[in-house]
Amino acid sequence: MEQTKQQEIFTGPWALPIVRYETTMYFADLRLQQFRDVSNPHNYVEFDSEKGKQMCEQGGVVVCRECRMCAIISTALQKNELRCMNCLAKIVPKVRL
Repeated sequence: MEQTKQQEIFTGPWALPIVRYETTMYFADLRLQQFRDVSNPHNYVEFDSEKGKQMCEQGGVVVCRECRMCAIISTALQKNELRCMNCLAKIVPKVRL
């Protein structure tokens, strides 16, 4: 009998990406859709707030309009069409003027 290999699943802690907005450093918590102050995690900014939308644009955070999955896309990436990794809906990157 052949023994099938089981894929190891990492269940340990993950390091959240950090973005800087003005003079404050924030963790980008994609699961909760919040930016959390590194020095005080109880201080947070929701992605959907006005400030959060500015921070998302600056940090390259995109949210799928269809399924609300979040991802960080490099602001240097110049693609015409991006797709959500979850539902494959088209994500339109914001154009900077």
